[in-house]
Amino acid sequence: MMEAMRSLLDPKAVAVVGASQRRGRGTNVVANLRDCGFAGEIFAVNPRYPDVLGYQCFPTVSDLPASVDCLVVAVAADAACDILEEAHARGIPAAIVLAAGFGEGGHGHARAARLRSLADRGMCICGPNCFGLISVKAGFAAYSGPLARPLRAGPVAIVSQSGGLGANVFAPLMTDRELGFSHFVSCGNQIGATVEDYIEYFIDDPDITVVAAVVEELKNPQKLIRLAAKANARRKSLLLFQAGRSAAGRIMVQSHTGALAGNAEILAAFLRRCGIVQVERYDEFVETVELFAIAPRDKTVGSELVVISGSGGGAAIAADALHDAGASLASLHPTTKERIASVLPEFGSITNPIDGTGAIYDDPELLPKIVDAILTDPARPVIAASVAAKPAGNETMRRFARTFADAARASGRTVVAYQYTPLGGPLDSEIVKTLHDAQVPLLLGISNAMGALKHLPLRRDYWMRAAATTEAPEQPGSRLESGRGGDPSRWDFLTARQALVASGVPVVDAALAHSEDEAVALLRRFNTAVAVKAEAPGLLHKSDLGCVRLGCVDEQAVRDAYAAVVRNARNAGFEGGVLIQPMIKGVAEAYAGIIDDPLFGPAICFGLGGVFVEILDDTVTEMAPLTRDGALAMIHHIKGAPLLEGARGRDRADVEALAALLVALGRFAIANRGRFRALDLNPIIVGKSGVVAVDIAIEPIMADAADVIANAAE
Repeated sequence: MMEAMRSLLDPKAVAVVGASQRRGRGTNVVANLRDCGFAGEIFAVNPRYPDVLGYQCFPTVSDLPASVDCLVVAVAADAACDILEEAHARGIPAAIVLAAGFGEGGHGHARAARLRSLADRGMCICGPNCFGLISVKAGFAAYSGPLARPLRAGPVAIVSQSGGLGANVFAPLMTDRELGFSHFVSCGNQIGATVEDYIEYFIDDPDITVVAAVVEELKNPQKLIRLAAKANARRKSLLLFQAGRSAAGRIMVQSHTGALAGNAEILAAFLRRCGIVQVERYDEFVETVELFAIAPRDKTVGSELVVISGSGGGAAIAADALHDAGASLASLHPTTKERIASVLPEFGSITNPIDGTGAIYDDPELLPKIVDAILTDPARPVIAASVAAKPAGNETMRRFARTFADAARASGRTVVAYQYTPLGGPLDSEIVKTLHDAQVPLLLGISNAMGALKHLPLRRDYWMRAAATTEAPEQPGSRLESGRGGDPSRWDFLTARQALVASGVPVVDAALAHSEDEAVALLRRFNTAVAVKAEAPGLLHKSDLGCVRLGCVDEQAVRDAYAAVVRNARNAGFEGGVLIQPMIKGVAEAYAGIIDDPLFGPAICFGLGGVFVEILDDTVTEMAPLTRDGALAMIHHIKGAPLLEGARGRDRADVEALAALLVALGRFAIANRGRFRALDLNPIIVGKSGVVAVDIAIEPIMADAADVIANAAE
């Protein structure tokens, strides 16, 4: 695969099918190959012309010289498949397919299958439905869009399913901020080479330190786990932006609690587990690429920031932006504050963010003194300092840039410059060069800048984790067994309870009654108030259907409850028995569930229980398995955590026992991957000592999801 990828990304000879002497995508590719200075051979394929833009033109692919190792197909989808099959027979190992019409919008599935067959037989295909690719490093631009100039070689590679979104990272950063790139790949539908394949190629390139991806879907997440570990071990930055995170694109999990975690939440949890930085906002993603590319990789980065502004209002909005981004302002040491106060005018502010006042514009010595004072702080926070790089030619801003650059060089500290707004004219090239030469990134837009900065310590943490991690073997969990020959639609509460309890998940005792007399006998056996619940395959949302009666304390209450829940279940189309469970008291209710994603694997979802989980939409999702610390972090992450921790005089819940339940549930999820689509425990009664789940709902796996799991396993 890697050899074919080299033919795609660094070919010796390229041919463009569909190029002509008129304007068009194929002709654009030939022109871009010429203009980027491609050193290899360039040919065109078109029976109507002897040459295109001065390059020799051949009637068919079969007539091409044997040296051609990459083919750009710039013709309509109907013709593309025949041409690609001819190229494969000719021995051409790589191709770029620009046309759409290979399954988008529900059309062209047969054409997509033909391309997939070629890929399965070893042809390395970029696309279809793409702009093509640019290898700045190789001087190769098999690209049908406008070519940004000048092309600057550097350590950043970007792969994007959306050609437009990728281009709007690549071109402005390379031209306006003079950032160097090694590659830009518009991979489109990724029928052939996938996002993961490009990432693998880039990580293995010693000259690439930042790999950025814009994705709509991943094809091989399990491969991405290995790639992320390799990238972090080599201290390379791997960051990702997902397009289409809205509810319209979510996987709806129709289990007991409804849609709690869709594909966006599971992807985010998966990326955290891998150690891949995910950026949720596109503009912030652009700034994070600049930040990771320029900020030094070999310096210790603190988790807190100190911000320098020349405006009180600017300092205030910087604080707001940091708060919104979830980044932390540093608490400066008292001695540091004293040093800052000794140089600031009396109307200045030494509170972080620091307002240097308008005096820093008038007094050339004031800003360096403020920066020097901050550099003495023992906590060594990251310094974020405002500068206006638009419009060009502002000598005061050039002086600011020199101050920040000098501080970064002399101190060995991480310094970042930011501009309040991305609006304005061209960037001042002198400011950009001054900052970049000292490894000081220039970020545009206060919200985007502060959002990007929150990822800097995260990158450090992933690198440190990669250096220190020795993965512990997964602890086994009990496998859920069905009494119906493995048919997941027949799993019942008691079968699930047995396996969960064996895995260490506490679930309330229960027994099944098939008559009122049996229900009364169970009341006597439990010797306490009981819950009466209809039980039948596929019966979810029991309370909504009137299939639950709680707190039944005597024989008549149990008989009445039994008759009511059986009648209501039958009216809803369900036949089965009735569960009898002892009532459990606690100080709070929690929810925990498993979503078994066919691509990413089992994820654990947690939130407050009962109706709160649906109404408040306050849940957190992490991939299984979980550690104790990871489970505790989930519990403390939700907004409702204070309700479990004794807020406003409430009894404190047993959070440690709740964390142990989540860890055990994670083990169970791993042991039973592929056995169900979702499993919910709701509510979980959390006491002052101990926890117990009182309801289990299982959604069976769908046939198409089973196929995905089987393919992923292969």
